[in-house]
Formats: sequence, C-alpha cells, structure tokens
Amino acid sequence: MDRCVQWFMPFLLIAAAATGCTAPAEPLGPTVERVAAQSSDDFDRLYVAGGDTLRAHCFRLDRQDREQGVITTFPETTANWFEFWRPQPQPAYYWLEANGETVQRQATLRLTPAGSGAYDLQVQVDRFRYSLPERQVTNSAEALRLYSNAIPTYSGTTERPAETAHWIPLGRDATMESQVLRQIIRRYGGNAASSQPAF
Repeated sequence: MDRCVQWFMPFLLIAAAATGCTAPAEPLGPTVERVAAQSSDDFDRLYVAGGDTLRAHCFRLDRQDREQGVITTFPETTANWFEFWRPQPQPAYYWLEANGETVQRQATLRLTPAGSGAYDLQVQVDRFRYSLPERQVTNSAEALRLYSNAIPTYSGTTERPAETAHWIPLGRDATMESQVLRQIIRRYGGNAASSQPAF
C-alpha cells in the first residue's frame, strides 16, 4: 500500500501542476450576507444553524457568545487526500497545500444587527501553516532523531520542537467561507429566501 501511495502522489502533483494550479486571489472584502431574522426565535435558529454548519465541516466550536452573535472554532488540521470522510479543501491549490504540509483552518462567524429585522451574517476562515526550524542532519542515525531535541537547529541550539514550532498565517480561504455561508442559510431555511447581499 505504501509503495502504491509513493507512486500515486507524484502523478497527482504533476496533473495538478499541468492544469495551471495557482494560488487563489486574496478576498478583497468580508464574506457576508444579509439575512432576515424577524424574531428572537429566528435569530436563535440562525445562530444554531451556524454552529451546526461549522460542526459539519469538522470544526470544534470554541467561543459561543449568543448575545454578541459570535462563534469561533479551535484551529483544525485540514483534511488530507485519504480522509474521504472529511470535506476536502478547494480549489486544487489548497488541496495540494494541505497534502504537502501541515495546514490548519480556523473559522469565525459573526451575526451583526442590520436593522429592519435583519442580520449581517459574516464568515471568516483563516489558514495557518506549521513551521519548525531546520535541523542539522549529518548522518542517517541523526535522521531517525530528526523531531527530537537531540538534533541541533541550524542556529546551533538544541530545543524541543514544542518550544520552537509556530504557525504562519497564510490568509483567508474565501472558497470555504462562501460554502459555509451558503450552507448556513440553507440550513436556516424559513426567512432565508429573503436574504440579500450586505452592502
């Protein structure tokens, strides 16, 4: 099985490169939609629909402030190609990114009153890449201890990975933001038919 994967992955990478796999443009503004919610019950249904949709995307909810209309999630490692039970990142650039390195996503949902029984529903999904200082490996025995603190970094220090690792912000995932936003409105139902773009 491992040998099949080793042969299969390069072909996938070449095929994606041949199709012109480029980084999507950074979104110019927030991903937001104005949704009608005339009563407190409508607001509650919309808020619950937001949390349920984030869970459906395999996020674990962190902060849940119904009064402020905010839901945040814990950072979650993005699905790899073999995790068919989890939503795969789109487009191809994000798929390759998630399969070539460790990438996390963190979602934030905000419901802001917009007057006349409506709320601006905003979804933001941020991407982060895991980063460790390079290690000095001079022989095969050291390679076996690559992720321990026994191997010094290129700066000459011997530190545990947990002390030197950090997450690099990569920007937003506008594709996932749009998907989550549409699914929240669909799950909310009811007055969602009267939703309109927020200006």
